[in-house]
Amino acid sequence: MDRKINAAIWSGDANGRGGYSTYLNQCPRVEKFRTIIGTPAGTNDLLTAYKVNQTAVAGAARC
Repeated sequence: MDRKINAAIWSGDANGRGGYSTYLNQCPRVEKFRTIIGTPAGTNDLLTAYKVNQTAVAGAARC
């Protein structure tokens, strides 16, 4: 889980939800892992991270 979180934050794309996501390399893009950054304690804290199995709407337009 730590590797997935690090990959999303350091090399993933901003997901528009206050965090970063990694995607499968296909068209339409399929988001595979999402992080959400920001807690009441600080803006750079990891709030949550989880696996996602749905087509990314914003990514589909870029194909």
